[in-house]
Amino acid sequence: MKKRKLPIGGIQTFSILRKEYDMYVDKTQHIYNIASRYKTVFLSRPRRFGKSLLCSTIKSVFSGEKELFNGLAISKTDWAWKEHPIIHLDLSLGDFTKENGNEALQANIRSQLSICAKEYETDISDNADISIVFRELIVELSQKINSVVVIIDEYDNPLLNTVNQTELNVKLRETLKGFYGILKGSDQYLRFTFITGITKFAQITLFSGMNQPKDISMDTEYCDICGITQRELEENFVPEINEYSKKYGGKENYLRELRDFYNGYFFTEKKLSVYNPYGILNHFDSDAKFTPYWSLSGTPSFVLKYLEMKGINVLEIENARMEANMFADYKDNTISIFPLLYQAGYLTISDYDERTGFYRLNYPNIEVRKTFAEFLANNYSQAQSILAKSISIEFVDAILDGNVDEFMNLLKWYLHTVDYSLSSKITESYVEFAVSNIINMLGLVCVNEAHTANGSMDSVIFTKDRIYIFEFKVDKPVENALRQIKKKDYALFYAKDGRKIVKVGVVFSRELRNIVEWKTDE
Repeated sequence: MKKRKLPIGGIQTFSILRKEYDMYVDKTQHIYNIASRYKTVFLSRPRRFGKSLLCSTIKSVFSGEKELFNGLAISKTDWAWKEHPIIHLDLSLGDFTKENGNEALQANIRSQLSICAKEYETDISDNADISIVFRELIVELSQKINSVVVIIDEYDNPLLNTVNQTELNVKLRETLKGFYGILKGSDQYLRFTFITGITKFAQITLFSGMNQPKDISMDTEYCDICGITQRELEENFVPEINEYSKKYGGKENYLRELRDFYNGYFFTEKKLSVYNPYGILNHFDSDAKFTPYWSLSGTPSFVLKYLEMKGINVLEIENARMEANMFADYKDNTISIFPLLYQAGYLTISDYDERTGFYRLNYPNIEVRKTFAEFLANNYSQAQSILAKSISIEFVDAILDGNVDEFMNLLKWYLHTVDYSLSSKITESYVEFAVSNIINMLGLVCVNEAHTANGSMDSVIFTKDRIYIFEFKVDKPVENALRQIKKKDYALFYAKDGRKIVKVGVVFSRELRNIVEWKTDE
């Protein structure tokens, strides 16, 4: 197969992508819908999910570049293709963490406004406040050309990267609040405003000076406005899927491995998940190597800063439960840890209960599970350093070969070696975490508290050929664990899967802080 030219390396300009690359996943119907219905729109998505490309595509739409959209969904609509002047600001450009961060932010915005003004052969004031310059540019462009489109990408970057610098953060927030406040008083000159960011951090106060935008972040209609759905994957990557399926035992097996490793992001209660574009594109471009490309591109510094500030109860990460309003529950311009991890892409919506209005959060896929497990091990135990030196291959071989006794003996040794200072009281949750963390670091799939109609399974490990159902008990007979698996009929949940189901009862001792007994039933 001759490799296609895929948009690898952060291609974020729509016109370049359409002219120089071999594929584009069409999101233009969504753009038509939001631009036809709303005046101001806000979208929150994790990094490297295509927000900047979406902004560039919107810019091309409103610039009237009709020829770039031939064959795409929007070309089949009644879009008028009128040219509008665009003020496109990207706040991910620049370092605002130094002592003069507020001055740097103002200089950065002024520079971007100046470039925009020159593009439309318009002058701006040299010494006026950036809010005044912004207002003047909007008014002049609207009078000279047409109503203005404003696009602000990564609006929250200055705030997130200074989350641990309280005094500077306040100054930056006040600067941005005044700047964004201009949009409210300029409503008559504006055609459309589109704002993106990773989080809704401080959104309520930051945008209080303007008309509140339509937040489509958790709107079911736009659940796939960023990211690649399974249908889009199979329609747009036919050459790659056909070629690499040979390497992984056929198309069905290959697609399942792709889903397990890169898919699994849900941004609304609608049961439609998406792949992270960065990971899947790099996978295809690298001869189908299953590598955590998104994770290797770097953990956002604001996540590390916030975890360091607030701490984290690692036992509560999996299956965290939140009401819808908690995704925007900000007080004093701070955000609680689970919404932050969700909006940063480390947790995703795994379930929604219509009766209670609660969302359940969990890791989206193997890539994120493995990366975050390594982070937790590095920061909350000695696990990662021990694992790196030892017998990780033996762990994987044992579980893949169905050798439960070998796996459990290795796990027992591992837990004896590692000190998890996570909880003052040994509970079944403690054991679940310790087991799942080692499995996740090995790159296998381990789900805690897997819910069925009859209850929740403590831990479920998935391999290519087997599904292991684990039930943990603390200081109780091992028969109790196996009896619960049978009584609750947990295996029925996976009856149609086709893989062999192995039931494992495990007993943990509080006194010894380790596994003391296990028993299997296949």
